[in-house]
Amino acid sequence: MPTTYLITGAARGLGKGLVAAYLAQANNVVVAAVRNPDDENSKSLQSLPRAPTTSLVIVKIDSNSTTDAAEAVAVLETQYNITALDVVIANAAISQKFPRVENVTAVDILNHYRVNVVGVILLFQAVLPLLQRSDKIPKFIAMSSETGTIGNQEKFEIPNGVYGPTKASLNWIMKKIHLEHINIVAFPAHPG
Repeated sequence: MPTTYLITGAARGLGKGLVAAYLAQANNVVVAAVRNPDDENSKSLQSLPRAPTTSLVIVKIDSNSTTDAAEAVAVLETQYNITALDVVIANAAISQKFPRVENVTAVDILNHYRVNVVGVILLFQAVLPLLQRSDKIPKFIAMSSETGTIGNQEKFEIPNGVYGPTKASLNWIMKKIHLEHINIVAFPAHPG
């Protein structure tokens, strides 16, 4: 059986690198979730080299949307006959501002939480039934950051009143998912 991966934020950066790495391995189905499938970065995923027994599926998941993740799962099941996922990597995130806490605006922090935390929760809720159908040990991984640390904030001298708190919250959510779902391996990963 092939291993089926779903990776959000797949059009560029780490997400695109992960898609490329899994496409290069034999016997994989790689689902690349992108904000806009018609964007040139998204279309360029089709030209990535791939092993002969590996396939690529591109779906729309904008982490700002409250419905995209569930709609993408429906598309996977109905149009592509993908009824199980083995590994989901919640890579999509935003990091747009680095203010001191005294300068954080409600709009900025809410926008970052919506994508970096709520988007991951909605993704997990949407993919949970497919992870539970995996014939392997299913994994749900979220890209975090060492800037989300609580105990070692002194190591990071840059102002980080918006992005850091969202990653700290994400780390908590990932631990809770792991504890609540004993048959799913769930953890945050710091890519650096």
